[in-house]
Amino acid sequence: MPLKTVFTKGKKTIPKQSVSIGEAVHKVPKGSSEGIPLIPLDAVAGFPAESGGGVRLEDCERYVIPEFENKGANFLIRVSGDSMVPLYYSGDLLACRKITDIRFFQWGTVYVLETSQGVLVKRVQESADHADSILCVSENSSVHHPFLLPRDDIRSLSIIVGLVRLV
Repeated sequence: MPLKTVFTKGKKTIPKQSVSIGEAVHKVPKGSSEGIPLIPLDAVAGFPAESGGGVRLEDCERYVIPEFENKGANFLIRVSGDSMVPLYYSGDLLACRKITDIRFFQWGTVYVLETSQGVLVKRVQESADHADSILCVSENSSVHHPFLLPRDDIRSLSIIVGLVRLV
């Protein structure tokens, strides 16, 4: 299936051309430590969902994607839901780099957040009235309203370094 190369400028997505997955991008055999693991949970771009429990990286499918490895991607995760449309669509694979110090946020940045209610993809903003929480905002705000997330409920935080969209 061809990949669509997408360039994002602001909120406008401009398709360039379809390209085939080449030899540089491939799935590695089970048990290999090569490549980036595809976490078998969906990052909910909508409302929080129940967590699927712990995942062992050695049990994950792994893919070699040199461009994402060069950007420090630690894992891939699939988007589920429509709250981040038109930026991310359900089925997109996000390449993510885990952030070790979750005390600092780049306000206005989209993060993948692991919480007690599951994994979320949201744009993070400062909460003016609640210092102990962050404001999680959807791109599709006419349907999905912003909500507060207590900082102490964030189990892990990752920044998105790449995207794979199948067309």
